[in-house]
Amino acid sequence: MRAHFLPHPAETPLELPAEGWRQVSLPHQWTLDGVEAEVGWYRLELPGAAGARRWARLYVDYFGHAWADGQFLGAHEGYFEPWLLELPREPHTLWIRAAAPKEPYGTVWPRQKHQIKGIFGQHDCRPGGTTARGQERGTGGLWGGLTIFETGPVALLHLTHQAFRRPSGWRVRIMLTMDALEARRVEIALTLHPENFDGPSHTTTRTVELSAGRQTLSLIWDLPELPRWEIWERGFPHLFRLESLMDGQRLTAPIGFRTLAQEDGWLILNGRRVFLRGTNIIPTQWLAAYTPEDADRDARLLKEAHLNAVRVHAHLTHPAFYEACDREGLLVWQDFPLQWGYAEDEALIREAIRQARAMVDHFGAHPCIYLWCAHNEPTHNRHTLAPLVAAAIRAADPIRPVKEASDFREHPYPGWYWGHLRDFQALPGAPLPSEFGAQALPRAELLRRVLGPDAWPPKWETWVYHNFQPEQTFRVAGVERGESLEAFVENSQRYQARLIEFAIHTYRRAKGRIVGYFHFMFVEPWEGITWAVLDVERVPKRGYFALQQASSPVLVSIVPYVERAGVGQPPFREIWVISDLDRPLSLRVSLRLEGPVALPLGEMTVDLAPQEARCIFNVMELFEAPLEQREALDTASAILQELPPGRYQVIAEAREGEHLWSRHTVEIEYLEPLVKQEGGFW
Repeated sequence: MRAHFLPHPAETPLELPAEGWRQVSLPHQWTLDGVEAEVGWYRLELPGAAGARRWARLYVDYFGHAWADGQFLGAHEGYFEPWLLELPREPHTLWIRAAAPKEPYGTVWPRQKHQIKGIFGQHDCRPGGTTARGQERGTGGLWGGLTIFETGPVALLHLTHQAFRRPSGWRVRIMLTMDALEARRVEIALTLHPENFDGPSHTTTRTVELSAGRQTLSLIWDLPELPRWEIWERGFPHLFRLESLMDGQRLTAPIGFRTLAQEDGWLILNGRRVFLRGTNIIPTQWLAAYTPEDADRDARLLKEAHLNAVRVHAHLTHPAFYEACDREGLLVWQDFPLQWGYAEDEALIREAIRQARAMVDHFGAHPCIYLWCAHNEPTHNRHTLAPLVAAAIRAADPIRPVKEASDFREHPYPGWYWGHLRDFQALPGAPLPSEFGAQALPRAELLRRVLGPDAWPPKWETWVYHNFQPEQTFRVAGVERGESLEAFVENSQRYQARLIEFAIHTYRRAKGRIVGYFHFMFVEPWEGITWAVLDVERVPKRGYFALQQASSPVLVSIVPYVERAGVGQPPFREIWVISDLDRPLSLRVSLRLEGPVALPLGEMTVDLAPQEARCIFNVMELFEAPLEQREALDTASAILQELPPGRYQVIAEAREGEHLWSRHTVEIEYLEPLVKQEGGFW
């Protein structure tokens, strides 16, 4: 659909000029056209309607007002919820005013915000970040476009559901929103179709009595045992399409049958524990430019990174992303769009509660969503706004777990904001760290294209606008700038990859005390310099491959002995094997040393129970071995003492048959001993 657009602060259509309008394609956000504005007007010329009633469904960010010629049709607040408008049947000009005003700096923004937009309103991964310029390049517009449709006297407007387990199958509560011009009786046909597999359909009909006006009907449908929706690594995500049909009108919603629970911090999916291997995602800052093809690509990249879960960070994203996760068997932790501080007045609280219910109503049909979270890092709202929003979500959705907040204590950043990456050994954020990571520069070619002459030598003001954090990069992480942009990129990406690898291996070896992780973050949502492991064009940084290798469902993990040692010292301290699979495994674990010379270090067969994490080698235990077993240890020590000094890699591989599940590599530098060693290790 195309519309005429004009950025203009007018309050009503009567105040608008006749000149300056241009045609745009919907969906549309004016920032994508290079326009910096707070109000945008859309004008459409509509012919007469053929049906009894005519409607518009549109997605506006953030305040919407609509007129038909001079008749005011209604107003809307929010960005993620579809806005339904009844339009006149007669030919008319439809006027839509979309307002996304900047909130007053210092008094309202950033600590007393009123617009419920999450990361679209304030975040350190949007243009300007946390600086005073952090509201530039806003998200206003008709980001989801506009759909015009006609109905009879009774309009079928919205369909959602909740599926409850019963002993012999499923009980589905179906919620239908309808609008009738007058009281009447109607017949509704309901059908359940397999969406991504072959199987039988199920059909039923209901006759219902409607009163005049807008109403939501609750219908109950008992269904037999049906194939479950499951995560990709341990089953198939059987997906159905629920369809309602009335008087020629048809609505559909996705549905997947699965059970959810929490036990000692663990997610229990379909009666079995899931160790969550996840990341945070903000797919884009401007939803109008995000397509179903983009969503399919992002879901594929998540699976290729061996992740089974993703946290949609502090916002609701494009519906296509949830559809892709439904199909691909990816779990979604879904945040409500509250990020940092908000006002505490009654109007804001009431609107947040209303939108929280709308989130469940419009996104709750997706089986991929397993958790709602009311507020991300809520600062002064932690014990006021966050509990009220969480209570509203629980009331609207009795099936899913609900968190009041994703708190700062769950977001450990050793090696970036504080401490050293070795501090991950204390398991900060346990039992489920939901943010950790480090920034890394995207590739040099992209930086030069985005930053222009400010790319090198760096103009830090420009870099900071693009989210770069120099204090943490240089003074906490200790990243060297180097003599060129390419060197800086390499140093930065190496550090990010090292931190990700170290953190995830440490968390996974602690399985049980740790029930999963959500790394921060997956992809840059604009041309920024962020914690992402994929740049805005989805080109991987080194961190992507570190995340991928550390997140394999079956992992072999080396605990180094030291990073620098005299020739003859042990090359590692512990070897672990971790399985997140629900079946037993027989693995062949091999070890070798590569460097100035290559040296095989042994091979063993390891039988793992389902979901087991086990230390299969500990050099300290060998030091305590009986004397008759020390000969082999002394022989190994003698071989190591013959190595030439230099940089080596210790490589561990875990195979099931011919399938390579995991490879882990750590580096050790062997030096000439300061004192000649005699005998074995001890």
